[in-house]
Order: sequence, then C-alpha cells, then structure tokens
Amino acid sequence: MTSPAQNNKKYLSVVLIIALLLAGLFYFLRPRIASESTDNQHEMPLKPSQMTFADSNKFREPELNSTDSTAALQQNAGQPTDSVVEAELRPEDQKKIEILNEILKSKNDNDPRINNELKSLNAEVHRALMAKYNRLAPEDRNGRGTIVFLIARDLKSTADLDFIEKVYQEPPCLSLADCGKASTEEGDHLGADQTTTNYPQLVALYQLDQQLGRQPELLSDPAFRSRFVAVLKEADGFAVPAVNQRAQQIRKKYGL
Repeated sequence: MTSPAQNNKKYLSVVLIIALLLAGLFYFLRPRIASESTDNQHEMPLKPSQMTFADSNKFREPELNSTDSTAALQQNAGQPTDSVVEAELRPEDQKKIEILNEILKSKNDNDPRINNELKSLNAEVHRALMAKYNRLAPEDRNGRGTIVFLIARDLKSTADLDFIEKVYQEPPCLSLADCGKASTEEGDHLGADQTTTNYPQLVALYQLDQQLGRQPELLSDPAFRSRFVAVLKEADGFAVPAVNQRAQQIRKKYGL
C-alpha cells in the first residue's frame, strides 16, 4: 500500500510527462501553424496593393481592331456622366467621392482611407463610382481597378454584379500606352505589366471569391445567384487565361 507522499510524487510525475509531451507537440506543429497563418493572410487581401496574381497571366491572341480601346467608353454614350450623378449625392457622400478623387490622382492604393473612409459605401455612391469608371480612359488600369475593387468588396445589389459583368465584356487591354495595340517593347510582356493590364478583371474575381466565402447566403437568393453565374460565365470567356482560369476555379468551388 502506497503512502500519500508516494501518490503525490506519481501524480506530479504524470503531470510533468504530459506537460513535456504537449510542449514537444506544440514545438513540432509551430512551423505549420505559422505557415497556415501566412497563407490565410494572402487569401484575405484588404486593398488593391495587396493583390498578388500568377505570373502565368499571358494573353490569348484576341481578334481586335484599332478602335477596340475606346469601345468601353463608346458603349456608355447617353448614360449620366459622373459629375451629374455626383451632384445628386448627399454632402457626406460627395465627400467620399472627393476622397476617392484624391486617391486616384495620387495613384496611391496604399492610402489608408481606402479601408477606413471608403470601406462601406451606399448604393448611390456605387452608382457614382460606376459613372466615374465609364469616364476613365481604358489605359487607367489602376483607377479602373480601384473602382472595381470598392464595388466588388461591398456588393449592395444585383446592379453591382451587372456592372462587374460589363467589365468582362470589355476587350483585353494590350498595353498601358494604348489598350487597343500590343506593345512591341519587351518590357510590356513581363508578368508585372501583364498583371496590371488585367487588373480590373482580376481584382473583381478575387473580391467575388472573398464575398462568397464570407457570405455564402448570397447564393441562396435566386437573383444574386443568377447574376453571380452570369458574371463568372462572362469572365470564363474573357480572352486572358489568368482571368478565365480563375473564373473556372471559382465556379467549381461554389458549384456555379
């Protein structure tokens, strides 16, 4: 028969062994946990400058003519201009447009106001953003991409998805100098430049994926589901492999 003192020693020994085993297990798994945490950070971009796209983004040879670079502007003829739409906004919403104008002018998509003051925008501001997008030159990929980012990360209605669908109906931008003409300079064929020319289309897909991941209930609404499918089908047919391949991945992921 063991004494209380011996029982205490056995108890302390068992506790010590368990503690050492847990410490060893934590030490073994720590690199994996850190790696998964880092991976999750890459899957949750917060602003345009945090987007990273595959270097395999190479153009499929599209059938374009010299007027295609202005097609997006021409198809919006007769629609309200951004100045008209903005004039109808409330003063506090006009202030948000002024902030966006400052960011677009500076081309600084690291501006903290993107995540602070432009984080949640109402449907009227979204309408003003769409009008502003239509006025920007096709070659302004950063400006256009920033507007698409703001709308896609904060969907308000099916009208937002209608707008995004039109982004994939635009002809691919072939160079930053002239979207309708492929550049003969070797530098324009580097991965970074190819990413930039497709920035609006790619940033929309990344944000739509994030939206569906955070709010899967959106697909329970028949109207939203129908528009999501239409957008992804349009992106699937876009003449740039990195875009249509990403669209296919999202359709498969969510059964669309």
